[in-house]
Amino acid sequence: MKRDTIDPGLLRLLACVPFILLSIVLIAFQAREEDSKTLKPTQTPSVEVKGTTYVITSVFEGVSECPEGFAYAGEIAVSGSDTLKPYYINPDRPEWVYIYQECRGQQTQEPYMGYVRYVEEVLRWVTLLRYQGEVYIFLNDIYYLPYFLPDQTEVAPSDQARYDAVPYDSVLQELPEGFRPVGKTVFDGRDLVPTSELGCNRLPGQQVLANPEEPDILLLRNYSSGLEGPEYWVFVRFQDEKAETSEPLS
Repeated sequence: MKRDTIDPGLLRLLACVPFILLSIVLIAFQAREEDSKTLKPTQTPSVEVKGTTYVITSVFEGVSECPEGFAYAGEIAVSGSDTLKPYYINPDRPEWVYIYQECRGQQTQEPYMGYVRYVEEVLRWVTLLRYQGEVYIFLNDIYYLPYFLPDQTEVAPSDQARYDAVPYDSVLQELPEGFRPVGKTVFDGRDLVPTSELGCNRLPGQQVLANPEEPDILLLRNYSSGLEGPEYWVFVRFQDEKAETSEPLS
């Protein structure tokens, strides 16, 4: 009696099915991960005032009184809501807007009404440092700029060329030759362009190193947990304020 047999090619195909299904699942998961990374900034509560997008501060603090210098400018809806809320502006601090809205205590989670800072979108995500009158940006953060800067303040070709010319990775484990300490960072506050000499909007009290032969680059010595020695964060001179296609954040 002749037995029914299964074609060997079909057997090989059936054996591959689990691996094909696993690959599809992994690809779908990776795509979802990439989407979540891309959408993360846009999911942050935001408002648009006179064509500029402001996102809620990373500090997440609401104050009971309107900050000095800010005045009522009308009502506006925060992204994801149709409810209009009072907002306040200060001509001397154009990178900030305050919204009067419901907040929750960090410890008690009890609701209360307060003035919440919203900041120009790009300042919410980048680390800046001022040295000898120039503003420098953490090299890793320049990749945010094309996403956050609107068309009218897109990265100028001269700025992009300077960023591309940096001969280092954004974080170094060894100190390049020629860089010497010039002082320690001063914390000027979050959500702003630093104005003090060696002012920084993050990372206070960290040593800054400069090399006269590389004026477009600064290093910031940063100790991280788990490392025997320091890391050196690479900063590159930020926007060229004289470039016609670039506008300063400050």
